[in-house]
Amino acid sequence: MESPEHDDAHIERVYTGSIPGFAERAIDELYGSLYASLPQLRLSPMEGAHTYAAWQEQRLCALFLYVCSGRVLRVLNEGMLLNPATAARFARRMFREYPDIRRVHFHAVQLHGWPAELPAARFTLTEDMVINLPETENTYLSSLGKATRKSLRQNMSRAPGLVHTVTPGAETAPSVVDAIVRFNHARMRRKQRDSALDDAATAKLRTLLLARGVVGTVWLQGRLCAGTLACRFGEDLYSLVNAHDPVFDSLGMGNIGRHLMITAAIRSGVRRFHLLGGQLASKQAALARRVPLDDLLVYPNRLAQLQDAPTLSQLHLASFLHQLRTAMEDREFASRAGPATRAMLAVLRTLKPWARAGRQWLRAPVRTSAQSD
Repeated sequence: MESPEHDDAHIERVYTGSIPGFAERAIDELYGSLYASLPQLRLSPMEGAHTYAAWQEQRLCALFLYVCSGRVLRVLNEGMLLNPATAARFARRMFREYPDIRRVHFHAVQLHGWPAELPAARFTLTEDMVINLPETENTYLSSLGKATRKSLRQNMSRAPGLVHTVTPGAETAPSVVDAIVRFNHARMRRKQRDSALDDAATAKLRTLLLARGVVGTVWLQGRLCAGTLACRFGEDLYSLVNAHDPVFDSLGMGNIGRHLMITAAIRSGVRRFHLLGGQLASKQAALARRVPLDDLLVYPNRLAQLQDAPTLSQLHLASFLHQLRTAMEDREFASRAGPATRAMLAVLRTLKPWARAGRQWLRAPVRTSAQSD
């Protein structure tokens, strides 16, 4: 069911209980984000999802999928750059459309500024590590640190005949994907950690690869030794898994595989290479920078915001712990961390599962970080 509304400059439509046919391509073109895309969103149940679309001067400027649960309206799209004015316009329309709603919740979005005229709160709870790629491989290579360049050069010289290939996910042999997943499992076992790629996660990964996948593979003398499983959306490429055979640890094969995928992305016109969260040091060495992702909560009035105090308190604490952890990690990367820094990071990592549980209680989905070398 379609519900239109418009003024002289804007047209808004609400598609109740449905996702219009133009939505998939429109979301890709508007946001270029894996976590806003329909292939990603369809990996989770979407029963009862509605669609909001807005046009400004006949040009589509916003498209949000959302669900209502009790008095909370949660936007499903994540990861995109959100215009504060667009967020405010959307929230006002939703409060008119659903009079019982007392909170509009955006999760993990890039946000510069605040929605006008409505009470709101924002919290930084997660991040993306992003490399803004130059136009040429040489420019990228010369921008790397001296030690990083030296390490790559030495390791690659010790592996003559190294071959890197890139194929669409839909054209990649399932056995190759299986091998890269096994590399990931083997690496996690060596670190005495559980891999995030259980059977369910691997099945979802295969679905994404068929829809938007790009697979990079590294071969040495005909043997597959490393690989990257990624998805591309316009000028953005998301590296979901980067793993190598532990047999090649001495060659730094994980870093080689990532570097070769980055340079291949530059050649193919990618402008932003997303490494997601975690593994800070190796990603910063590859020139990745933090992009904070915020939760935005918008209310119809100040009373509704005050009544939401328990939720806001939980998010305040989760945001404080996240920002403290990132500050300590940056300090650890910038210089050798002292005992106090290491101890604080250990405490914060212990608290991380608690913070995740808090976000799940708030029905805010937890973004899955790539597990990589």
